[in-house]
Amino acid sequence: MIFFARLVREPLVHFVAIGAAVFALYALAGGGEATRDRIVVSEGRVQQLAQIFAKTWQRPPTQRELRGLIDAYVKEEVYYREAVKLGLDRDDTLIRRRMQQKMEFLTEPGDELLKADDAELKAFLEANREDFRIEPRIAFEQVFINAAKKEDNEPALARARKVLEALRSGSGDASSELGDRTLLPAELPLSSLSDIGRDFGDAFAKALTPLPEDEWAGPVSSPFGLHLVRVTERLDGSDPPLEEIRDAVEQKWRTLKREEFQDGAYEGLRAKYDVVLPTFEAAPQKTGSAP
Repeated sequence: MIFFARLVREPLVHFVAIGAAVFALYALAGGGEATRDRIVVSEGRVQQLAQIFAKTWQRPPTQRELRGLIDAYVKEEVYYREAVKLGLDRDDTLIRRRMQQKMEFLTEPGDELLKADDAELKAFLEANREDFRIEPRIAFEQVFINAAKKEDNEPALARARKVLEALRSGSGDASSELGDRTLLPAELPLSSLSDIGRDFGDAFAKALTPLPEDEWAGPVSSPFGLHLVRVTERLDGSDPPLEEIRDAVEQKWRTLKREEFQDGAYEGLRAKYDVVLPTFEAAPQKTGSAP
């Protein structure tokens, strides 16, 4: 009994007891070899690594290369886990966007939800006729009059009218003897009004619609100057039936349905969170008379 009393008073015994307690607490908290993280490289993962290699190099990897792929995967996993433990993924914009993309991919609707029969597509086409309407197309020739250029102090509009008379009378060659130089094409094949508008301006394209065919007319204004125009061919716009544009209608229908599904999925996830926004104070209004 006396021996045990003396043993309890020994500092070395106190040190050993404290050390044992610290070790026990460390083990319970997850430290030590027994609770080390495990990285399991499954057979499926190895096959995936081999398939990626084969697609890249058009051949299967050798045993040495496969071992290198596995080592690289383990290295990546180690660094990834350690980075997550340190919270390095929390404020990285690229990682956040990548995770958003993965979540959007996981909420992507299946093909069975993106199938439409003809009745649905016809109703969709009727509700969105303008998106599938075939625009009028026009082919024309044009002679350009530079509005900034004056010959013998003659205004550009007066020059344009003289050139128009010459064109109608058939005197001179329109492409070489009449008009001013320009990078715009002298002739344009059948083109939609949208395409014409991109080259000559929307106002010019609209002005072509009422012009007579096979007759010089104008001048028609554009951002570049004045134009004398002869329409050589015209095709009216039309609303094609579903049978002619089924693929285009179905593609747009699928796109809109996918967006609706994704929006619904987001709203469901968004409803799980209370979002607290900062209060924006309106800037103080200045008072006093205007200068």
